Amino acid sequence: MKKKVFFIVSSLVAGGSERVFWLLSQSFDRDKYDVSLVILNGVNPHLSTDLPIRIIDLNTIKASRSFLKLYKFIKKEKPYAIFSTAAHINLLVSLVSFFVNVPIIIARESNIFHQMLTIGDRSSKMWEMLINIFYRRFKVVICQSDEMQKSFINNFGIKENKLTIIPNPVIIPLNIDAPADKGSYKKILIVARLVPEKGHHRLLEIFSELPADYQLTIAGDGPLMETIIETVKQLNLQDRVFMLGRIRNVTEVISNHHVFVLTSYTEGFPNAALEALAVGIPVVAFNVGGITELVRPGFNGYIIEQDTPPVFRNYLIKAAEKEWDTMAIRDDIAQRFAVDKIANRYQELINF
Repeated sequence: MKKKVFFIVSSLVAGGSERVFWLLSQSFDRDKYDVSLVILNGVNPHLSTDLPIRIIDLNTIKASRSFLKLYKFIKKEKPYAIFSTAAHINLLVSLVSFFVNVPIIIARESNIFHQMLTIGDRSSKMWEMLINIFYRRFKVVICQSDEMQKSFINNFGIKENKLTIIPNPVIIPLNIDAPADKGSYKKILIVARLVPEKGHHRLLEIFSELPADYQLTIAGDGPLMETIIETVKQLNLQDRVFMLGRIRNVTEVISNHHVFVLTSYTEGFPNAALEALAVGIPVVAFNVGGITELVRPGFNGYIIEQDTPPVFRNYLIKAAEKEWDTMAIRDDIAQRFAVDKIANRYQELINF
């Protein structure tokens, strides 16, 4: 008899956590597992809903309004295992587990909370208190990186044997039609939500000091859209900086650039950087959660310590001028992060 497994997410928008579970839920062995993707809010999905598994929309919109409906659903369905992701969903599942029996509940965390405190996120203290109480309900907490695991041990006192490190998966494109000629400009790309922690403003300051034959593409949307556009004007970069908004053809856009950049102050695991490496595009990044799991300096990019913009600028130029072994970069990522390999590691957590 197949084991019933739920993956629970807030929605199917373009967020990293949502995409990870969207991928994994499709990649479990369907001969062994009856998998369902459970979402709280099915409005305006960015990810496809045409999947080979069942999608359940609870239509509760927010985690804070979902307890009763999720409780009734789990009590009726009786899943063998539940995977949840992101702190607010993890807390919801943990709370429900006090009132209905589920043999295995496993949380995947998406943030490094002590890093969030460094950028003035006051809610991090509240999350720390709640996590310290409710995460102890989980059989396992999945950390995306060594930094995240250490944060749980040092800040929450969660024992190491309840933590496991499993990075995020990526689909390795079989055929990449990268342009043979990307033009006379050196093309730089960032794909990230337009929020303070992603560091767009310091990227623009760095970019303003690059040679005139460099172009920057900013993909993503968010509350800082207008202020970023205004900064571009103030720095007189309108002819060299291009705002794409939210994109669907991520692989195609990435492959048309020379270098992918990550200027975040905090990350759980940088999915966009992983996608860039999956198509053979090198990454230049500030040292942030998860990046050391991805970037091997000199082989597929460079890692620069935080708060050193001049060093970042110099390595960005170095990366743009260097000839990289695109196929070797792709093969390395396929061996370490292909979705089937990561799905097998998730299955091992409940297959005993």
